Amino acid sequence: MTLFAGFTPSATDTVVRAGRLAAETGAPRLRTDFLLLALAEGGYLTPPLDALAGHGSAVRGHIPEYVSGRTDRELLALLGIDLDEVRRIAEASTGRRLDDATLWRLERSRLRRLRYTLRGPAGELRLDGRSRKVVEVAQYWARRRGTPVGPEHLLWGLLADGSNESVRVLRRIGVDLPRLGESLQRWYTRSADAR
Repeated sequence: MTLFAGFTPSATDTVVRAGRLAAETGAPRLRTDFLLLALAEGGYLTPPLDALAGHGSAVRGHIPEYVSGRTDRELLALLGIDLDEVRRIAEASTGRRLDDATLWRLERSRLRRLRYTLRGPAGELRLDGRSRKVVEVAQYWARRRGTPVGPEHLLWGLLADGSNESVRVLRRIGVDLPRLGESLQRWYTRSADAR
């Protein structure tokens, strides 16, 4: 069973987008910086996620794969292969979009309980330990309120561990973390009062 069963469509889209961003750069694991980038580029305009709006390119500038090397897309282009054209052909032949979040699954290994894997039509990618923790914290806070995991819960999971890379990136790009945390707490309190 996929863990996405307990996620809102926007949270599912966020995790799938993060996985696709990681895969496009050739990253071996889905890390927290890709989750942050997916949230920042998600177009969320309501508090607390609006604090990330407009920071997508700044976040991208702090992800090593975007700074230090060429992405898979760029390497394929050097060979004369247009990745978007390959996707269009694949989508036309299957009748489905490869980035359709409903075609992706987030699974926890039955044998190795700490291993989470994102699987979809474009491949599979394991979550690193910190990204797994983000998902677990998001699930915890959503369960406490009896709601599905939303993008706000994912943000909560990112901020829960002050030593992860995404928190360092937020500090470097000038996001006021205490203010973001307060905004997240207000959102959480309001969502609890609405129930």
